[in-house]
Amino acid sequence: MRQLALLLLAAALCGCGAAVKTVVRGDFDPAGRIAVMPFSGKDADTGLSLSEAFTTYLMDAGFEVMERSQLEAVLKEQQISLSGAMAPDAIAKVGRLAGVSAVVTGSYRVRTETIRTVTPRVKPPPVPAKPGRRPQPGVKQVPGDVRVETSTIFSGITVKFVEVNTGRVLLSSSSGKDYDADSVNKALSAMAQSIKKNLAK
Repeated sequence: MRQLALLLLAAALCGCGAAVKTVVRGDFDPAGRIAVMPFSGKDADTGLSLSEAFTTYLMDAGFEVMERSQLEAVLKEQQISLSGAMAPDAIAKVGRLAGVSAVVTGSYRVRTETIRTVTPRVKPPPVPAKPGRRPQPGVKQVPGDVRVETSTIFSGITVKFVEVNTGRVLLSSSSGKDYDADSVNKALSAMAQSIKKNLAK
C-alpha cells in the first residue's frame, strides 16, 4: 500500500512538472534585478493580483525583484501608465527608467464554468388508508433543490522576461493546464521554479 501511494505521488508530481514549459532564448543574468508588470488579461485587478503572486514566487526562487511601489513611482514621474499590455520597446524603456536588467510581463486567459447540481428529495410512502393495511414498498424521488455554482478557470498563463537593453524576449514560460481560482498559484509557483531550473543549466 505504501509503495502504491509513493508511485501515485510521483506520477502526480511528474504531471505537474510536464504542464510547465520554459524556453530560454538568450543570455540572462539571474542575479540582476527585475521588475514585474501587471499581467494582461480580462481585467486589471486580476492581472495585478497574478503579478504580485508571481513576484512572491520569483523571490522564493532567488530573484531580486523591484517593489511595485517603487516601479509605480518611477512611471508616475515619467507619466507612463503601469499596464501589462505594452509594446516591447515601451517595456524596455520602462526597464531602463526603473534601473532593472529585465522586465517580466505576463498574460492569461480566463473563463467561467457553471455547475448545476440537483439534490432530489425523497417522498415517503403513502400512509395506509385503513388500519392494518401495509404501505406500498419503496420510496419515490421527487424533483429537489437545484444548486448553481460558478467557477473561474485560468488557462494559457504565460510570462516573458524582456531584456531592457535590446527589448528581446530572453525567456518564456507557460502553463499548459487549467486552474481554478483556488489553485492558480500552483501554476505560478511551478513556473517560477521551472525558470530557476532552466537558468541554472
